[in-house]
Amino acid sequence: MRQNPNPFLILGIILLSFFVIMSVIGPYVAPYDLEYSKKIGYITTDDGSQQLKGSPFPPSKEHLFGTDKWGYDILTLLLYGAKYTVFTVLIVAVIRIIIGTAFGVFNGVLSPVNKKKNKQISLFSGIPIFIIIYFIMIGINIEPNLPPAYLAFIQGILMVILGIPGIYNVIFNLTIEIKKNAYVEAAKTLGGSNHHISKQHILPAIKGNLLALFVNECIQVLHIIGQLGIFNLFLGGTEKQYFPTIYLSITNEWSGLIGQSRSFLYHSQWVILYPLIAYMLLLFSFYLLSAGLNISLKNMSRRTSHL
Repeated sequence: MRQNPNPFLILGIILLSFFVIMSVIGPYVAPYDLEYSKKIGYITTDDGSQQLKGSPFPPSKEHLFGTDKWGYDILTLLLYGAKYTVFTVLIVAVIRIIIGTAFGVFNGVLSPVNKKKNKQISLFSGIPIFIIIYFIMIGINIEPNLPPAYLAFIQGILMVILGIPGIYNVIFNLTIEIKKNAYVEAAKTLGGSNHHISKQHILPAIKGNLLALFVNECIQVLHIIGQLGIFNLFLGGTEKQYFPTIYLSITNEWSGLIGQSRSFLYHSQWVILYPLIAYMLLLFSFYLLSAGLNISLKNMSRRTSHL
């Protein structure tokens, strides 16, 4: 039977693929060098005359997204910072899934079928992850001595460690449910090892759930990065300047560009608008993928129930 197209899944894949490609080729297609800034220039007024003005400059043919307060081209900053935002989200989510799934399946296969589900009650279960990361990173992330890649790595490791318990509990409970099926019981009766059952029965059964879980983890990681950005803890390091005190993103990752531009909410809105649009579109691509995968899983469940 011919399947109906899944527009959410298709659009989500296209949009996310675009961001991944831009993250790879961004520095090569950026209109300006990262160090280039235009602090003073002429703009055309409404009456057609030329007026000397200082940065930030509004969007124009020369600067499609405009410039920031210091004269840096916003499109260039977005293209250079994309790799930190996009790849950190994807890599952290992948590692969370791999480790959480491995431990969840392993412990689930060894546990009895009638074991009660894990409820993930711990000392830190009621504390938002970004708060824990904030207090760990605050001393080394602002005015850092470490290179940006090291700081991004440390923050990524923290997001992985704090996110694994949630994945573990979901996979563990799924494994326990799958073990109740007759074909798994038959495999055990026929002498199938735990490794065989995990590889041939458990993992194929949760494959669709893993994809949906991966996308949901991407959404969570992106939320954490954004929440940390609100508190001036930017991925890859925060540069602090004084008189007046301002915080700047060293890597130009997108939540950092948003966080450092909050003062432009009431004037020169393009400075914060375009980084915010980029961040929201990336988040939107993951929500589209999540919706599309949920539709696919429901359709698969309906077809399976009729077998």
